[in-house]
Amino acid sequence: MGQIRGSHDSETGSLSPINRQRRAIFFIILCITLFGLLMVYESSSIYAYRTTSDPAHFFKKQFMFSLVGVAFLFLTLFVDLELLRRRSKEILLFTLLLLGVVLLVSKKVGGARRWIQLLGFNFQPSELLKISFLLYCADYARRKGILLKDFRKGLLPLLVVLGFVFALLVVQPDLGTALFWISWTLLFLFLHRARSRHLVVIIVLGLVLSFFLIKFYPYRFRRVIAYLNPFADPKGAGFQLIQSQIAFGQGGVLGVGLGESYQKLFFLPAAHTDFIFSIVAEEFGLWGAWGLLALFFFLIHKMFMVAINTKNAFRRSVLLGIVFIFFLEVAINIGVSCGFFPTKGLSLPLISYGGSSLVVHYVLVGLFFNASKEIET
Repeated sequence: MGQIRGSHDSETGSLSPINRQRRAIFFIILCITLFGLLMVYESSSIYAYRTTSDPAHFFKKQFMFSLVGVAFLFLTLFVDLELLRRRSKEILLFTLLLLGVVLLVSKKVGGARRWIQLLGFNFQPSELLKISFLLYCADYARRKGILLKDFRKGLLPLLVVLGFVFALLVVQPDLGTALFWISWTLLFLFLHRARSRHLVVIIVLGLVLSFFLIKFYPYRFRRVIAYLNPFADPKGAGFQLIQSQIAFGQGGVLGVGLGESYQKLFFLPAAHTDFIFSIVAEEFGLWGAWGLLALFFFLIHKMFMVAINTKNAFRRSVLLGIVFIFFLEVAINIGVSCGFFPTKGLSLPLISYGGSSLVVHYVLVGLFFNASKEIET
């Protein structure tokens, strides 16, 4: 295959294989986004009516966030990736400063300081890591290359940066997001052929840190116990997981029907955010849940195929990094809803309610299409 610059094959006039993949990715993202808007309304309308007297309150905000996200998507399409690469250190430093600022100026919500109020909206700086840490690691892999096999010269500097990210997230506290970035970094380094024994060291360090951070914080320990046996504390730490399981059980194979969910009637907390997949399973049943999973599978598969066909080192790393973000978020969110993982407040990409997450994911989509515009062979 020669170098692809246009949207059509120069000899046949038909779409090239890569651009067919990109077109499929666009339509899958469009389908997921529209379905997400529907489910935000379905899962939040009664809660919104009780709290704001407007059943479409969260739907309207999500729709507005979608418009803002689409605007950022198109802007990102025209951003100079080389400029982002050269400024990746400064972009990451800015994000780390915001993570420090949030500890000083934000109010505690649910015992955590994670949000900054900006122009009347709550903004979560940790979401920016999906852009800044991604760009930094992509440039780092391009610069270090084969040195990633050397622990002292290649891995250690990156692990120091990861340590700063981990520490700033843990003190918020947001251990789940901190562990997310350890997992993401492991996948990233594995695909960039870091030595297996070095990755094992990272895994062991992550497990040891997690053990102490869970053991000495009772609320985290209760979450782990609830994960192992939610019925040991059915009205406390296990309540959310039990209600999620009830939603799956009520949905059965065919579901209770669109708009007929019982769990959104103030039984399942965070029904329109972290546990929106449970409402999907309840209303559309096993087939509907598998259908949404299939959409995400095809999306991630096609994104991965585009990424591995990119020869430019920086662009390939950006594309792979975006694929890993989507993959981990989908796996963790659905895993939590199904009871495979302990409860963690992580949104389902393009589905869950939340402005910061939605806009950042649109930026990631824009970066993906930008980085895959030209495939060198």
